[in-house]
Amino acid sequence: MTFFEKVALAPPDPILGLTAAFEKDPRPEKVNLGVGLYKTQDLRTPVLGCVKAAEAALLDLEKSKEYLPIDGEPHYLDLMGDLVFGKEMWSKEKKRIACFETVGGTGALKIGGTFLKQEAEHPIWISTPSWPNHRGVFADCGLKVESYPYYDFKSHQLDFKNMMDCFEKLPGGTIVVLHASCHNPTGCDPSPEQWKAICSCFKKNKLIPFFDFAYQGFGVGIEEDAEAIRHFLQNDLEFLAAVSNAKNFALYGERAGCLFIVSRSANIAEHITSRVKQMIRTNYSNPPMHGARIIGSILENSSLKKKWEGELGEMRNRIHTMRIELNDRLMKRCKTVDFTHLKKGRGMFGFTGLSKQQVERIIDQYAVYMTSDGRINVCGLNQDNLDYVVDSILAVSK
Repeated sequence: MTFFEKVALAPPDPILGLTAAFEKDPRPEKVNLGVGLYKTQDLRTPVLGCVKAAEAALLDLEKSKEYLPIDGEPHYLDLMGDLVFGKEMWSKEKKRIACFETVGGTGALKIGGTFLKQEAEHPIWISTPSWPNHRGVFADCGLKVESYPYYDFKSHQLDFKNMMDCFEKLPGGTIVVLHASCHNPTGCDPSPEQWKAICSCFKKNKLIPFFDFAYQGFGVGIEEDAEAIRHFLQNDLEFLAAVSNAKNFALYGERAGCLFIVSRSANIAEHITSRVKQMIRTNYSNPPMHGARIIGSILENSSLKKKWEGELGEMRNRIHTMRIELNDRLMKRCKTVDFTHLKKGRGMFGFTGLSKQQVERIIDQYAVYMTSDGRINVCGLNQDNLDYVVDSILAVSK
């Protein structure tokens, strides 16, 4: 017997494993609606022009590849504070906000979860449904993971009443994961009025929000998508926010992200910083440099920032257009099923309404790949495959 002989085979990741299966599929008509990557009309994941320009400048200006500080690139964190919280609010409140550059948004969730495990006694609550990796990340931190009602699968709407009823019953100090915008996987967000009600409930019951903010600019706009987080800050709540730059800067492989922990005072923020830096030091020591410096170069340069805003707007508009066209073509062909939730959703994801068995059929018979719950990434659609996907959905829906 060898030392590693008893190592068991782990199940494939439900999303990345789907992409692996798609890549092996020889059928030329195959369509990948699974993995969470933005795709252009020709189904490429682009390098943004503003990123190329920033990298060219960095190539000339960069003098060293020395380690970053444990908590990351200070200039990047300051600019991200402006972007997430708004320049005026960030300038006013940043002394009480501990901030850390992390290894992508997932790294921010992991570091935040590790910190909460040491400091909190309550479980962490995630939405039903939620990004599949949420449960795994927080369970791996040692936190007990519970679920709160979020989405009504029959009406394809936010299950607001049951969600609020659940929140009202949670004890003070409970941590609750909230998707700040473009909820993954439903694409269904609370309205501004509902966000205000959620904030009031959390403040009254002393609940601790943990925002997952992975899609700023992919929903309505850069400022609009941050409104929920800014409202909680303005109302003097303590909370965490895990931010990813993978999607809105198309920097997936650079693993750029950050974690903000909002406390009551500068003194508390200093204590939090010292504790979290210890956790980072024993995890990955310090974060990667290149992605953070690309983003910093873009956000500090007015022309590059304007170019980024334009490119981000193009991505957002393409997503919205695909949502509308998918809905319209389905509704034109099918009078018995209401697909309007697809048009109303925000961000890259939405539910088709297909059952697990129907998803198995659409993959097996039509090579249209999606997760087993019927979630799709609308960025996998284009004018060439849209009618085929509509035909396939309708075929397995009969």
